Amino acid sequence: MEQLFEVLDKRAINFPNQGALVSSEASTQIIITNQQLVDHITHVASFFETEGVQCIGLYMDNCAAWILCDLAAAKLGVTLVPIPLFFTQSQIDHLVNSAGVEAIITQSLLSDILKSNKSVNFENTETTLPLENTIMLRVVAKEGTDNKVDLANSIKITYTSGSTGDPKGVCLSAENIGAVCESIEASMSSMATTNHLCVLPLATLLENVAGVYVCLMHGGVVVTEPLAALGFMSNAEFDISKLLKKIELHQVGSLIVLPQMLTLLVHEFNETISKQCVNLQFIAVGGGKSSIPILQQAKKLGLPVFEGYGLSECGSVVSLNLSRQQRIGSVGKPLPHVNVVISEAGEIVIEGQSMLGYLGELDQPLDCIYTGDLGYIDEEGYIFVSGRKNNKIVSSFGRNISPEWVEASLSASPLISQIAVFGEARPSLSAVVVSPCYSKLQIQDAIDESNKCLPDYAQIRQWVRAESPFSPKNNLLTNNGRLKRRNIEKVYQEKLAEL
Repeated sequence: MEQLFEVLDKRAINFPNQGALVSSEASTQIIITNQQLVDHITHVASFFETEGVQCIGLYMDNCAAWILCDLAAAKLGVTLVPIPLFFTQSQIDHLVNSAGVEAIITQSLLSDILKSNKSVNFENTETTLPLENTIMLRVVAKEGTDNKVDLANSIKITYTSGSTGDPKGVCLSAENIGAVCESIEASMSSMATTNHLCVLPLATLLENVAGVYVCLMHGGVVVTEPLAALGFMSNAEFDISKLLKKIELHQVGSLIVLPQMLTLLVHEFNETISKQCVNLQFIAVGGGKSSIPILQQAKKLGLPVFEGYGLSECGSVVSLNLSRQQRIGSVGKPLPHVNVVISEAGEIVIEGQSMLGYLGELDQPLDCIYTGDLGYIDEEGYIFVSGRKNNKIVSSFGRNISPEWVEASLSASPLISQIAVFGEARPSLSAVVVSPCYSKLQIQDAIDESNKCLPDYAQIRQWVRAESPFSPKNNLLTNNGRLKRRNIEKVYQEKLAEL
């Protein structure tokens, strides 16, 4: 990450009074200049050094202090562990103990939530950081443990949750993260300097790296707002109107969104929204498979949407569509720092950019990452993702079907908020559908319309309505937004069997 800090120093020297961070907290807006950014990083790094901490957890809503603590830890070489706000108490306990977190940086309003966790013990005293409304809670190691973990050269440990089990800690070095940043920045060198609004939680590696770091390297201004102010109502509900108001307010030029956010934006697009989005130059979409009809519609509407692909184990972004090279339906071409190949089994394999390893397995270096995603690369080098290797459905007629493909097609309808497709060893596909619509007939019409774009063996023939949205809270969605298919099937197995 040396190049990032070199850029920050140059910005402070050449444009000391130019804005670098804009953060809205409560009813006030904080503007941090280039010089102030460098000064804050220095002061916070000095604080960490004085406190003697080597592994820090970061549990905060999106704000400038999150970014300052993150950059200060990276500058000092201290291991930082982002803690997603949606993690359960047991997940936080697992994270703290597995990584050997010595202290957690948080906001005053969130400290009570941390202290209510009976699985994690804290010292009675709080230490105030040289930042507004930011405190540090020291973790008391559990009896019988020394709280020391082999972190190797890990500058960041990001926890990624699969469909089952505890979250796994992905250990990344400064070189891992720096390579990704430099590669993205070089690929977007022709794009004008702009304001970037952090829409995803900063604890999400994609926003942390491709949003904050790349924007700062590119000379832009990073804008943060509390997640609730951006439209996050829960892990399964999002108010797109709130996001649009912030886009207009901050004259945003770039942002990163999830496929469901893009779907909401496209479905509700009108003349007013067009005016709100007038300054947008780049909307990156990732974190899941996007619907091709939605991407095509976004293009017709003039929205600068570019789908990408990546994973935590590779430090975030691996490939990206760009304004000068784009193929809708693909996730773009590989960025310069990686090599992407397809295995004989059709699995996407990433070479040249591997994490240090999973926490607890750092003695097993990796030459490449087997992603678990199925796909192919066309003759021009564009990568296409067709589904997950472990999710593949084989029908009783011997057809191989990736459920993500079918789900992406049907989720293009505004009447289908979420959908999980099943059909292993059965003659046809069935689905569990989450819909804002109460009319079963209207939902059926939406499914019938989507089926027209699918071959007969991949069409939905039967479906049941979900009792509630899929979410991490009801254990039907992982914390990073993937369907927990086995859990969904277990909950609805009787209704699906009746079909």
